[in-house]
Amino acid sequence: MAILSEIQIRELKNSLGNSGLPYRENQDLSVHCSFKIGGTSPIIVEPETQEQILETLSVFKKLDLPWKILGGGTNILISDHPDDFVILKLSGGFKEYKDMGEGLFQVGAATNTTPIFRQISQKGYTGAEFLSTIPGWTGGAVIQNAGCYGGELFDLIQEVEFLRNGEVLKRKPSEIEHGYRFTEFLKRKDSIILSILIKLKPGNLEEIESSLKEKRDKRNSSQPQNKKSAGSMFKNPKVFDEQGKEIKAWQFIDRVGLRGLQIGGAQISPEHCNFIVNTGGAKASDVYGLVNTVQEKVEKETGVLLQREVEYFGSIP
Repeated sequence: MAILSEIQIRELKNSLGNSGLPYRENQDLSVHCSFKIGGTSPIIVEPETQEQILETLSVFKKLDLPWKILGGGTNILISDHPDDFVILKLSGGFKEYKDMGEGLFQVGAATNTTPIFRQISQKGYTGAEFLSTIPGWTGGAVIQNAGCYGGELFDLIQEVEFLRNGEVLKRKPSEIEHGYRFTEFLKRKDSIILSILIKLKPGNLEEIESSLKEKRDKRNSSQPQNKKSAGSMFKNPKVFDEQGKEIKAWQFIDRVGLRGLQIGGAQISPEHCNFIVNTGGAKASDVYGLVNTVQEKVEKETGVLLQREVEYFGSIP
């Protein structure tokens, strides 16, 4: 896509101003993601209501502007030059959740999963403890069907509320294509997650606190700490050894000798080689080089093609 022109940006700012839509200019996207990688976006629009989302999309359509939605930025690699599209990022009421009673919770798409699901669990409901260890926003967790420690978000969801083709829709999990680290929202880029309704069971608060601590400690001991990354780079390939034990993605990477490999400021983590970390000043192109190296070498030496779990946001490299 072509770089947005000064005329396009000026027209967009005028339309946003006339509509009273909140926006920010020339935003460094590296501060909007856990990788701390990304170039400068010309415009980020931050609607606070469904009506403002629809108005924003109407403006984008009228001006024929390409756009992308950005959430918590924890499972993405952002382009070094995101200047050929504008960004929509939910705010306002989408950052809240509601206790509906009897274990039902409506959770906004822009809520931060780690504190929100810890708070919900500490109300005495069990089943969502694993989500307190997954950073990011709830909307992104829905799109990826986030999970760990034997649980995944769609195990809990009663209903997903989303916007598609100008219409607010509500769908049950059985009506949404989903699976391991996958939903139809990954394939279809025409939807905006608004909220989810989840159902949890009452539990023993002491046992819930113990479960929260156990999962937090397990994650802290098995993943690079205080390092800038986007989480697990590759999906586990569902390959098993002769004893029927699953071979994880990191084991394939380690087996072909890539632990610690570095390109520019990006490195395959020596601590957990399914993580690529930003050691300082990494570019998206550096990460891209490591991803390609891993995929090519693992496939050449083992016959297994590892699939990315991290999504590319904009043109990479």
